[in-house]
Amino acid sequence: MKKKLRVAILFGGKSAEHEISLISAKNIVEAIDRKKYEVVLIGIDNKGRRYFSDDPRLLQKADRPKPIRFDRDRNALALVPGNKAKQWLRLSTRRADKPVDVVFPVLHGTFGEDGTVQGLLKMADIPFVGAGVLGSAVGMDKDVMKRLLRDAGIPIARFLPAHRSERIDFATAERELGLPLFVKPANCGSSVGIHKVNDES
Repeated sequence: MKKKLRVAILFGGKSAEHEISLISAKNIVEAIDRKKYEVVLIGIDNKGRRYFSDDPRLLQKADRPKPIRFDRDRNALALVPGNKAKQWLRLSTRRADKPVDVVFPVLHGTFGEDGTVQGLLKMADIPFVGAGVLGSAVGMDKDVMKRLLRDAGIPIARFLPAHRSERIDFATAERELGLPLFVKPANCGSSVGIHKVNDES
């Protein structure tokens, strides 16, 4: 019988999209082919601490995230870079968990989609699913991404970058973009912090 790939679903995280990540992870756990893959869960809480679970039922209540709790005493994990045999270390016992073949990051927003986790996994020599460090970082920063696409001759929607330290010139924005226009953070998830603007106020 062919050996199953051991897949770590990495979810949660410190971003404002923590709860969405739980729902996404639940959907993946429910859909993944158990004949091909052995699934383990690595959750990251709002403070960035990592926890291990091999119980897929942990995410059953992902649409109500408050009941989701890791056993902090037993299941806290540390990543050990450069040691393929001991990738993940249980902090309570200093015992190494069985290595994973691949990590499936299901983290939304900062510290997940922005290249930070990808860089951590790359440094630890752990294969992972999805874009690499640069692709993730560029995709997360909408200002940088739009400039790169524009300079490569790829059609994009008109945009104006605005910085917190600068006063936004509404007349220029209206002239360049028309009304209504939309304002959103450059480095949050796709639907976080969006505002429709109809007038200067």
